[in-house]
Amino acid sequence: MPRNGALLPLSREHHTSLVIARAARKAAESNDVATCVAAVQRIEAHWQNVLVTHFAQEEALLQLARDALDTEIIARILADHEELRMLTCESYALDPATRLHRFGDLLAAHVRYEERVLFPQLQSHPAIVFAAEELI
Repeated sequence: MPRNGALLPLSREHHTSLVIARAARKAAESNDVATCVAAVQRIEAHWQNVLVTHFAQEEALLQLARDALDTEIIARILADHEELRMLTCESYALDPATRLHRFGDLLAAHVRYEERVLFPQLQSHPAIVFAAEELI
């Protein structure tokens, strides 16, 4: 389903996130230290340049649409956001390759879930998408 309104820029950013996710998994599979370091740097830049604002906008949307969405959808999105924050920003017990692989897998699954489940539900409520344009 084509995106519209406030969902359009978020959906466009999802493509870039899928590219980052694939690169993270590929780096993890390489077992090459330099490749892993470059992937981590790319993820950190993507976090600062895109995901911080992207997550804040999605979380504002969830707040706006909380009465129209299933609580399980909201809980999953927020849990994914929290784990992605931890994988990106915090000291983590996983070795770099495992961490990159987990980040790549989770980010890709998260984007697909939003595109296939969350966004179609939001688009079925035009008033929410319209109101969200004021937030985003």
